[in-house]
Amino acid sequence: MEKTVSSSPLKYQGYAIVLQEVPDEITLAFNISGCPYKCPDCHSKNLWNYDGRYIKEDFNNIFSKYKDYISCVCFMGGDQNINELYDLCKSIKDNKIKTAVFSGTNNINKFQKFFDNNMLDYIKVGSFNKELGGLDHPETNQIMYKIFGHKMTNINSRFVHTKM
Repeated sequence: MEKTVSSSPLKYQGYAIVLQEVPDEITLAFNISGCPYKCPDCHSKNLWNYDGRYIKEDFNNIFSKYKDYISCVCFMGGDQNINELYDLCKSIKDNKIKTAVFSGTNNINKFQKFFDNNMLDYIKVGSFNKELGGLDHPETNQIMYKIFGHKMTNINSRFVHTKM
């Protein structure tokens, strides 16, 4: 069931440079708080609470510090304020850096404005279900897409590893 989202300003609880969240990208990932989905099996329940720092206050300084070293910025959550998230993605794309959003939504259409204006390069959607596993599990209900213009390609196979 899709939760109602608010338009409260985005807050984040931290950020990191990550190498595995988005294939082939060196990614600056922000953990956005106030997740509206609250998946029962969530591994980041700390992000359910709406707390942390306002991202608009810090984003430009953090982005400027890392933009010469990264190829992508990923927002883990954040779609509780889709307009602010869009504005952040636009400022990143203006700097010729890729964007990604990880969302617990099962309604990818809520990102139509992003798709129409080429503001996303990657999106992961789907609520987390422990029994089905994450992106590295072949039975997962979550999908990670790579976006080329108006074409979306499922890239879940990039996360599934076979044992040697």
